[in-house]
Amino acid sequence: MSLPPEVSAQLFKELGPDEVHAITLEISKLPPISPDVRAQVIDEFLHSSAGSSLSDALGGGMGGMTNPMGGATQSYPPPMGGGGGGMTFTSGGGANRPLGFLRRVDPHQLLQLIRKEHPQTIAVVLSYLDPNQASNVLGELNPTTQTEVARRLAELEKISPEIVKELETILESRLHRALEEGFQPQADGKETLLEILNQADRSTEERVLSGLTQKNPHLASDIKTKLCDFDDLNNIDDGSLQQVLRLTDFRDLVLALKGANRELAERVYRFLSPEVSTALRNDVEALGQVPWDEVKQAQQQIRNILRGLVTLGKIKFR
Repeated sequence: MSLPPEVSAQLFKELGPDEVHAITLEISKLPPISPDVRAQVIDEFLHSSAGSSLSDALGGGMGGMTNPMGGATQSYPPPMGGGGGGMTFTSGGGANRPLGFLRRVDPHQLLQLIRKEHPQTIAVVLSYLDPNQASNVLGELNPTTQTEVARRLAELEKISPEIVKELETILESRLHRALEEGFQPQADGKETLLEILNQADRSTEERVLSGLTQKNPHLASDIKTKLCDFDDLNNIDDGSLQQVLRLTDFRDLVLALKGANRELAERVYRFLSPEVSTALRNDVEALGQVPWDEVKQAQQQIRNILRGLVTLGKIKFR
């Protein structure tokens, strides 16, 4: 639960069926866990482990985050003399520029302050960060938000000083409040498992769900409803389909439709403008023989977009 979902998904592939079933069942049953508890568990594990490779992989343990500029993080007195509260500050300048105070906040913790904001707001914030810091924050966003933020960042033009000042006031107040209350983002077992399965390949996902169904059918059913597949595009309303197609790469759509059922393909064609529909249909028909792995990969890309939108509550089913 303390590793990035894509890393956890890779680890799942190396485990046996019984191990996968046992781990996923325990993860799904876990209540929200505070960073302090996670840090303590990892610290105990690292001390009991003979090697140091895992410690290195986790950035030297959970006692402090890694400075994206290189080297260890340096703790500074928080703004306005507040207590540390678990917030980590990295060494870096730029405090006098707009939103400059954010340059001293660790990227992982900065993400907790802004992850629920509108993509436009996140794009504005990233534009004022150090490139390495901004890259770390962007990399932690879910795929759908990441794409939208990147697009808005690329299209960003001159921003009103009044808007920047208002944003600065809001975020500084939020930062102070987090420091005073103690910065305690929590990990939820079921949500963590969903994030891991979203990054896993199809065989790993099916293996996990199969084992979970045997152990806890109700829990498995609940998780399955949130794990939409490519074919579920035919079960969402027009507005939802439009959102998915807007975020989908045209090449991925061509490959995905090559292996799609006729009903879904025809719905996509009807939904597009006549010109785009004709071009898409011609490209699909002209594609010829395509390795099934390429088709599955393209469908998985679209599936991930759909799942991201479902997580954000943007999808309505018919």
